[in-house]
Amino acid sequence: MIPQHPDEPDFLESKSRAIRALVNAERVAASAFLVATLVLVLVQVASRYIFNAPFTWTEELARFSLVWLTFISAGFVMARRLHVTVDLVAAKLSKRGALIMDSFAMLVVLAVSGAMAWAGTLFAVGAARLNAPATQLPMSLVYSAAAIGFALIFLHGVLNTYVNIRHPDQVPDAMENLEKEAF
Repeated sequence: MIPQHPDEPDFLESKSRAIRALVNAERVAASAFLVATLVLVLVQVASRYIFNAPFTWTEELARFSLVWLTFISAGFVMARRLHVTVDLVAAKLSKRGALIMDSFAMLVVLAVSGAMAWAGTLFAVGAARLNAPATQLPMSLVYSAAAIGFALIFLHGVLNTYVNIRHPDQVPDAMENLEKEAF
């Protein structure tokens, strides 16, 4: 089942409640971080320009929220195969050729995201004793966003590779993704 709209569940989501729950949790978390970033920036602007008494913590929290938004959204986008790609070659290949090329690209993504998740985890653990200046939040809380985001990319990459191998008829063509993104 190839979704025609980004809100429709894809093949894996329609087959597994756990995967559907994970993708929906990513969507909800990303939305919450987006709203939090917006509210924090508005509070900062209001406190600075309307009340002439800026808060020191809103800018820092907005920045942290934006970091989390970025990495959680990357996992969601990977789940839906909507990352920015150059599909010019894939669009000219046969379905089988495009699948092979997509699987190779997915293996590269798996290697990079796995390495980055590991490095992000080590970095977050190493920053456990550092605190943010305004909020005194542990910096490991901020740095763990990268580890979690790359772990989500890795997980969805594994799942997408499974679909490429076991259910190639469920992989959208390069042109189908382009048409879907155009709307």
